[in-house]
Amino acid sequence: MNKIMRYAAVAASIAALAIAGGCGEKGFKIEGQLSGSDNDKVLLEKADYSGYWAIVDSVRTDGSGKFSFSQPRQSGPEIFRLNLDDQYIYLPVDSTETLKVNSSKTGFGHDFTVEGSEQAVRMAKFEKDLIAFTPYLETADSLASFKKRVYSEYLHDARGAIMSYYILTKTVGGKPLFDPSTTDFRYIAAVANSFKNFRPDDAHTPLLVQLAKAAQSRHNDEQGIRTVINATEVTMLEIELNDRDGKTRRLSDHLKKGKPVIVAFTLMRDGTTPEINRQLASIYNAGLADIYNVSPDRDQYGWKESVSNLPWTTVLDPSAGQSRAFRDYNVTQLPTFFIYDSNGELTARCSTVKEIRSKL
Repeated sequence: MNKIMRYAAVAASIAALAIAGGCGEKGFKIEGQLSGSDNDKVLLEKADYSGYWAIVDSVRTDGSGKFSFSQPRQSGPEIFRLNLDDQYIYLPVDSTETLKVNSSKTGFGHDFTVEGSEQAVRMAKFEKDLIAFTPYLETADSLASFKKRVYSEYLHDARGAIMSYYILTKTVGGKPLFDPSTTDFRYIAAVANSFKNFRPDDAHTPLLVQLAKAAQSRHNDEQGIRTVINATEVTMLEIELNDRDGKTRRLSDHLKKGKPVIVAFTLMRDGTTPEINRQLASIYNAGLADIYNVSPDRDQYGWKESVSNLPWTTVLDPSAGQSRAFRDYNVTQLPTFFIYDSNGELTARCSTVKEIRSKL
């Protein structure tokens, strides 16, 4: 099933559920005007709980740049986004409000205004703050200062608003803005407690509580795990997941073959992965190492399609990175690689394939 068909299936499923459960109920609307736009396609996308986006509707702007969406009432607060040529405007939907968006075809995603709810206005302000500060977030001190300000201004008094969930799970340059493996676990715990107090029945609440617990655990274990890896005091951390045929594949079985093994944590849906796979293939095809590839993806059909032509062992982590494997190996960003030597001992952690080559 290709990507368009998967999106269509998701959209059809959502529409069917809405019709079945929401007849006669007032929904929400999104109205917009984009100067300089005429007959451009605008997509409305909705985030699932693992951070992936599915298209739920699409319209085209009219001659004056206007467009509108009408959607059924949601069972709880959700995050939607408008997509114009892979530029995005994020919108929190918490009830039956009408949100109004004004922008331009060239300024979409960075120069826009939103009105209709206080939360939508605040999220737009956060997005603009993030865009403005992104060039300055490369140093640890500036990043820490920015996150402290974001917590104070947007999260501290959010009272379980869906906007706080969105900010907490935001990624910048492929990395989490709030990193659960660092002292950011305190921010995560605070937001989780806010959801528990103000939205105990919200579907996002147990996910945040789980994330907070995992973040605390990762933070406590991080230094110890890195020490173990550096000192090679532990020879093997087992991984046991299913491959594309549903067969259980154990990492330990690969370590019995007498050659180095690369444990690759990669996301198949990421745009950089095809090039990473090409580089890994050059190592694998030369017989320099075996590869055990772990992918955190809840879209099993899309994942199977992506790995169908890979010659090495590929396994699926359907928990989207919350499994024991990610915790044991302290994986907080993708891609991340580990090297076991020919004796089955864990010897190195790498962030690039070039680094792998230098250590084999």
